[in-house]
Amino acid sequence: RRKIEIRFIQDKSRRHITFSKRKAGIMKKAYELSVLTGTQVLLLVVSETGLVYTFTTPKLQPLVTKPEGKNLIQACLNAP
Repeated sequence: RRKIEIRFIQDKSRRHITFSKRKAGIMKKAYELSVLTGTQVLLLVVSETGLVYTFTTPKLQPLVTKPEGKNLIQACLNAP
């Protein structure tokens, strides 16, 4: 492994590939954290195109599936 400099990726194609890989990695880490420690986890990742990706443990699932939760998330994303 080599260290990479953390900075904005100008190339849109490379940025998308990096986003996809990093998103998968952070989703896996969220799952592992919940399993290893028995904690409740809610992870929201919003792409630059506005797509929302989520990972939730069962207890927190209503926050992303029920209309009230969806509205709250949308309000937060639309805030200045």
